[in-house]
Amino acid sequence: MSQKRFLAAAAICAAVLILFVSVTTYIIDPLFYYRKSTLYRPQYVAAERYQMPGLLKTQKYDTLFTATSMGRNFRESYVNKTLGVKSFNGSLPASTAKEQSMVAEAAFRDKPHLNRVIWELNYYSFAGDPDWVMEPPSDFPTYMYDKSKINDIRYLFSSYSVEILYKNLMANRNGDESWRKVEDLYKFGQVAPVESVEHIQAALSGVQPLGELPSYEKSSVQIKSFKENVISLVEAHPNTKFTLFYAPYPIYNHVSFYKKNPDYLTERMKFKKAVFELAQKYPNVEIYDFQDEKEITFNIGNYQGDQVHYYNYINNWIIDYMAKNKPVQSGKEYAVKLQNLEKQIKNFDSNQLKTESTVKQQYALEN
Repeated sequence: MSQKRFLAAAAICAAVLILFVSVTTYIIDPLFYYRKSTLYRPQYVAAERYQMPGLLKTQKYDTLFTATSMGRNFRESYVNKTLGVKSFNGSLPASTAKEQSMVAEAAFRDKPHLNRVIWELNYYSFAGDPDWVMEPPSDFPTYMYDKSKINDIRYLFSSYSVEILYKNLMANRNGDESWRKVEDLYKFGQVAPVESVEHIQAALSGVQPLGELPSYEKSSVQIKSFKENVISLVEAHPNTKFTLFYAPYPIYNHVSFYKKNPDYLTERMKFKKAVFELAQKYPNVEIYDFQDEKEITFNIGNYQGDQVHYYNYINNWIIDYMAKNKPVQSGKEYAVKLQNLEKQIKNFDSNQLKTESTVKQQYALEN
């Protein structure tokens, strides 16, 4: 056989193999990307960023959450009961603004008449190029979120798809019932280190000053990302309500950044002000800012021992607050909130911290 014929035959074999594997993957659909599974009971064991596109398509909802891990513990059943909606939590850990925007875009493609998007505003998410997405090991599969069908080949002809199929089949064979219920997926913190004042004091005393603020932490960079990733969707979907919120990070998290470089606080305040001014231009946007809520943020009993995340009952508290209270109503009201937060950060003393959470007790009694 001549070299040309050999190469042609090899190319044909390769094409047939790719076609066979791709068609098989499409039919079996191990990530449930195209449809709900009817061939076998699904187990959702894929990494969040790979599992989410299929869930966005196959779940029924009129209200979407898009957020970082600060929103991951919103439980749809509690949200539905409290707000009178049918919700789905599309939050991804450490997600960038572009990733959150693509989650929302994917949801709109399948559900163009979404009633509401509840979107967490996180400084980290906007601190980069507007097109910034995560790279390995927690890479973001853009091809699974965009409109193109051509690049679906990266899903259809993938060793990862085969791996997930194998795990599903073994789970069904072995009677493994974990990772079955969608609402329970990716929830965390049920077992977490307990926070202590001593731990916080040690962490704050060990903060190393930062000479110059990184360029991506500038408010101008973050606002550009906000406009391209959030405002673009607000304008494209004027009949959808966009509820934007700042999560109640513990006060000592803000203080650690302030001690590192006071410009963090300056730039973040600029970002908040600019976001609010932009949001006021759109009747379908509202803002809640929980970062000056001392009842929550000064009580270490509300937080896990990583100096970042709150326990899941705080997610319920946020939903209850949204149900009972109006969003920020005016620039004057918001200026007061920002002044409060700035004073809390600058005048912080660890003696102000509380350890017994009345909010936790309240939700424990209710449950």
